[in-house]
Amino acid sequence: MKNLLLIITFTLLAKLSFAQTVDFDLIHYKGFDFYSTKSEIIKKLGKPQKVYDPKYECGFLSTDTQDGIFLTLDYGTIKFTGNEKENYVLEQVDFEKDHSIIVKYGDRNLSYKTDFSELIDIFGDQIKEGFGKKLDGAFIVFSTGYEDGLRIYITNGKLTRLEYWSPC
Repeated sequence: MKNLLLIITFTLLAKLSFAQTVDFDLIHYKGFDFYSTKSEIIKKLGKPQKVYDPKYECGFLSTDTQDGIFLTLDYGTIKFTGNEKENYVLEQVDFEKDHSIIVKYGDRNLSYKTDFSELIDIFGDQIKEGFGKKLDGAFIVFSTGYEDGLRIYITNGKLTRLEYWSPC
């Protein structure tokens, strides 16, 4: 019985993982591309509240496993992580703490007002498979042709957070 449950779980995860994709080139925040330079970010947003090494043990933003030191520019509800060589990725957006934040995905707005049905319109019907009647949780939408992606959190059917995701 335990093995059957594991098989069903992995099958559902595999279907969710490969059913929809995200194009990082379509993601913009206040005129920034998903990948931006440190100087562009600081010029538009000012000095971050904190700058630190996120100390990820693995993944594409890990100082230990990648080429160079990675730093997080932490603006409270928005975080960019990267380095001068790789640029900085829009790593985390917390819509729940700041309802005024809008991230563009192509011509669509992603905000705290974005509901689950809009996310389905943007990312596809397959994201429904991970949720029952209670629309709380997270799912990963993988980037087109790559191993990384975007983790999307919803609470009570509303978008609450976006995070860059990469495998270990």
